[in-house]
Amino acid sequence: MKKKSSMYMGLLSVLILTITTGVGASAIAASGEPPSGLPLSAKSTSVAAPVYMEGTGARLGAASPYTLKQLDQMGGDPRVDAYWTEERMANAIPVETPAIDADIETDARQYFEQESANGSPEVVTESAGAVDESVSPTAVTPVTNFSKTNGKVFFHDQSDGRDYICSGAAVNSSSKRLVATAGHCVHGGPGATWHANWVFVPEYNNGSRPNGTFPAYTFRTMNDWITYGATGRGFNSDVAFVTTTTNEGGSAVVNAVGGHGLITGGAEYVFDATLFGYPANLDGGEVMWACWGTTGTRSVDNYKFHSISGCDFGGGASGGPWLKDYSNDSGLGNLKSVSSFGPSGSTTYISGPFFRSDIRTMYVSADADW
Repeated sequence: MKKKSSMYMGLLSVLILTITTGVGASAIAASGEPPSGLPLSAKSTSVAAPVYMEGTGARLGAASPYTLKQLDQMGGDPRVDAYWTEERMANAIPVETPAIDADIETDARQYFEQESANGSPEVVTESAGAVDESVSPTAVTPVTNFSKTNGKVFFHDQSDGRDYICSGAAVNSSSKRLVATAGHCVHGGPGATWHANWVFVPEYNNGSRPNGTFPAYTFRTMNDWITYGATGRGFNSDVAFVTTTTNEGGSAVVNAVGGHGLITGGAEYVFDATLFGYPANLDGGEVMWACWGTTGTRSVDNYKFHSISGCDFGGGASGGPWLKDYSNDSGLGNLKSVSSFGPSGSTTYISGPFFRSDIRTMYVSADADW
């Protein structure tokens, strides 16, 4: 049975990183982009999703030899389909949420007490229902609809040879093929490489795949994640868009399960958020969990992040969507972040990157990767 996280969400204060109580959120004046002096790259990198074949002796997988048209006709590379047996999916382990030690968290007051330099947030794409489904704009909490637009991610880590799980969500686009997740759910960061045999299973539940499986065709993530990994600069870019092939029935992912909207830019760090994911510390990661509440902020190396307390989301929740204006009627909302990192050895809080305007640029590029 699908379950929900119903504990009260603590609210992190905007500037001093102490826990406060109460439901309301304070207004903040902060730049939607990192202030001048904080380095970052606007560039992203795209690759064809690697396919790892067990027993070949090769350590690293290569891109599929099939064209996208062929992959669509087959419902993805048959070697990836054969790889993900029920047993392998059941035995895949959670990607541990990258951890931040308390001593490198800093008060960013001197960096963020300034007017927004990026104007109002931009709605990059509106949400879209599955084919023949209407979309309601009504936002409702708490969660009663565990949306089929969200799902579980499986992949083979080519660096250590093990199989892992993350979370993700379909995002509306012209291609109807995009899935959003964390950067560390497609690439291992500094010294590592791209993951292989990557698939998205929307509404996964105890081994059931009610909407089929959507294999990766291309990955795209920010260069700063690849280069800097588990640092403030790396986490600031811990986002990825995956272009998928159709499922076994020949449907593109958004046509099959709908797609969330996307909001980037602006200065809204505090918002009423609905989070989804497959944390392995709750039901072994076999069912979808939801968490809702008002976000606060947290800073790492002077980069500022969305943060929320009380969800108790551990490894496996990485890459799960943070949605604004989530509607129980439609099962859709607007994506503003993804689950990225938490404290070392604890699930006290979880944080996600602010979607600066570079994320919009990456989204547009990803939508053209096919």
